[in-house]
Amino acid sequence: MVDNSELFRGGRNGITRPAAPSRPVAQKQESVSSRIPGFYRLPVERRLAFLQRSFGLSDKQIGALREGRTLRIEHAVNMVENAIGVHGMPLGVALNFLVDRRDYLVPMAIEEASIIAAASKAALTIRKGGGFTTEVDDPVMIGQVQVLELADADAAREKVLREKHAILRQANLVSPKMVARGGGAIDIEARVVDGGGDTGRMLIVHLLIDVREAMGANHVNTSCEAVGPLIERISGGRVHLRILSNFADRRLARATFSLPFAQLASDGFTGEDVARRMVDAYRMAWADAYRATTHNKGIFNGIGAAAMALGQDWRAIDAGGHAWAARDGHYRSLTRYWIEDGALHGSIELPMQVGAVGGALNSHPGVRLLREVAGVSSAREIAGLFAAVGLAQNFAACNALSTVGIQEGHMALHARSVAISVGVPPDKVEQVAQEMIGRGQVKVAVAEEIFNRILQHEREMDTESQDGLPIDAWAPGKVVLFGEHATVYNYPGITCAINVGLRIRVTRDADGPRFVSPRFNQPFGAPESDRDIRMFTRAVDQALDIYALQRDPIAVEIDSDLVPGMGLGSSAAFSAALCSALRTYRDGSGEISLARDLFDDVQRLESIFHGHPSGMDAATVISDGVLWFRKGPPREIVPIHMPHPMYGLICFVSPGARTIDMVRNVTQSRDLNPKRVDSLLEQIGELTSDAGIALGTGDNREVGRLMLRNHELLARLGVSTRELDNAIEFLMERGVLGAKLTGSGGGGAVIAIVRPEDQDTLVHELADRFARVYPFTVRSRE
Repeated sequence: MVDNSELFRGGRNGITRPAAPSRPVAQKQESVSSRIPGFYRLPVERRLAFLQRSFGLSDKQIGALREGRTLRIEHAVNMVENAIGVHGMPLGVALNFLVDRRDYLVPMAIEEASIIAAASKAALTIRKGGGFTTEVDDPVMIGQVQVLELADADAAREKVLREKHAILRQANLVSPKMVARGGGAIDIEARVVDGGGDTGRMLIVHLLIDVREAMGANHVNTSCEAVGPLIERISGGRVHLRILSNFADRRLARATFSLPFAQLASDGFTGEDVARRMVDAYRMAWADAYRATTHNKGIFNGIGAAAMALGQDWRAIDAGGHAWAARDGHYRSLTRYWIEDGALHGSIELPMQVGAVGGALNSHPGVRLLREVAGVSSAREIAGLFAAVGLAQNFAACNALSTVGIQEGHMALHARSVAISVGVPPDKVEQVAQEMIGRGQVKVAVAEEIFNRILQHEREMDTESQDGLPIDAWAPGKVVLFGEHATVYNYPGITCAINVGLRIRVTRDADGPRFVSPRFNQPFGAPESDRDIRMFTRAVDQALDIYALQRDPIAVEIDSDLVPGMGLGSSAAFSAALCSALRTYRDGSGEISLARDLFDDVQRLESIFHGHPSGMDAATVISDGVLWFRKGPPREIVPIHMPHPMYGLICFVSPGARTIDMVRNVTQSRDLNPKRVDSLLEQIGELTSDAGIALGTGDNREVGRLMLRNHELLARLGVSTRELDNAIEFLMERGVLGAKLTGSGGGGAVIAIVRPEDQDTLVHELADRFARVYPFTVRSRE
């Protein structure tokens, strides 16, 4: 094996490397904060509205982003040969990047899920330690001139070096504007290399060119062509190749961070544990080329996506980076991690050949638009930002691999892809994917078998009876994951539907319509029978009126695992299931669904129970997913998309208090001590925003940590009880990820987030401790 390590050492063959002082990226005075809690929860239209408002984008530019028209065919024909169209790529923005004390939103074009989320999450963590610091070398590129057929290669090398100034003058004659801007050819190097075979020893002349704001490929190639005849005369050989080198080792970019141990701690791991695990992971990538290849590929997941969005030659960056990783003859990690002064330190160094002028910047309208979003104005700034993105991407991967692993999220994505590949429609992809994961068989044949079984079941349901009766409609309950009481003061809340719910059955009854007394799986005795029966009866009468069924011979029955007064959304579930069942019966469709257009009808029934409902409960049970909610105005109800399911428990502790009484208690406390109560409410609001990010990235440990913190704040607000606090402490001792009260407090239930493998065991272990324990699973719904 040929030893190529000499190619990667500075000061080749005694030639002094030209000075390339490193200096930090210049700061700008104003920038849009990249810390945007909840951005991923916003609908696309609201994300676009944010960009338009923040960066002054025109309606035309926003329309181009929305419709994927940032590049049109009339532009493409001038960019590539034989153009036949434009191939789209998903485009997103990575958040939370604080680089050299300046905020950046980083546009990223990539087809792979989790890359943008991972970069954003890592940037958020590193932000807590002060963000990234970067250094970028002067933009010196290398052009190579190959000289063959030399009688004495070593003598030819000395002749070329003696004529350095003549060669530089010739190179700069073709670029007077570049020279006027302070750039141009600045030095040469010469090496003798044995090509073997018939080629023999050859002379390689390096032309070092400061390309200023350009990536520099065209300029370097032109300069190499210009000096070729002169070098040929000086050396007495034959000049062959004259071409740019993409191993831009004179144009390095570096990024570093320092993160105290406290910012690294996660459930089950101290911050120091995490730091040492990450250092061990890096050491493997430094020593082993097999690991280093995957390690570095992850770095370029981020850099390549950002480079593509901002019109840079990602292939050149990728090639140069891999060559730099092998500069000592052994392929190694591009990042380093070490522990010092109670903190984890991380760094990255790699060639970064980017440009702020020329290339796609001139021909691609979308690149110019995204440059405005990123707020980058110089090649040096772009290089530093890309280095930070690569380091963030690597931090996220090393952190996950060193602690919880990454396979769960990847397996969910793979299962969805397999389901889609066999033709499963969008509304059933998640169902098929989750069953494959549950079986541990993510295969095409298994996906087809599950999908065919679902179709057969639907056909059987369609032909079960001519008049469609009986009709069974089920609706889920809900829990408040974050934000109780703070939502009253227009802070956000997060709710989720649970797989514990209520079933409505509509049957044929000659004496109907009538309402059969409800059956509640009630652990604390029957609800206030007269009051509850009156309210349910009024709601049924209202629903019959809505669907014009006042005279139909039907009966309505309720069978519920949701207990009124426990904060589990029993009235919303009842209203949603009832509206769904009655509309299905009226329309004769045979299709039972919690369609989103039921919302107004459900709200009309909810008003019977709550007077002026916010809509949060109705929206949650109809969506059957996870929702971000703010009462407004304007009201915000936005779904949160989770990368994989979350598992939990509902533990009934004691009879619940009336919501209206608990809200009144907080109001009275606020009147007495507004500063203290407002501070607690604000902390709950900020915590809820962070929880939204954790849910969206699938970080269940962070969700659990924030959940426990939310309970502590609610306890300080005065809405918890000793029984609820004891229940939380008991659950935490049993190893749950996090726990809190749910609903208004004053009694009722607590919820806990658990590891999937612990859920069934804990249900049995806790049965004797609580009045009732229900497992629940939270999944996103489209």
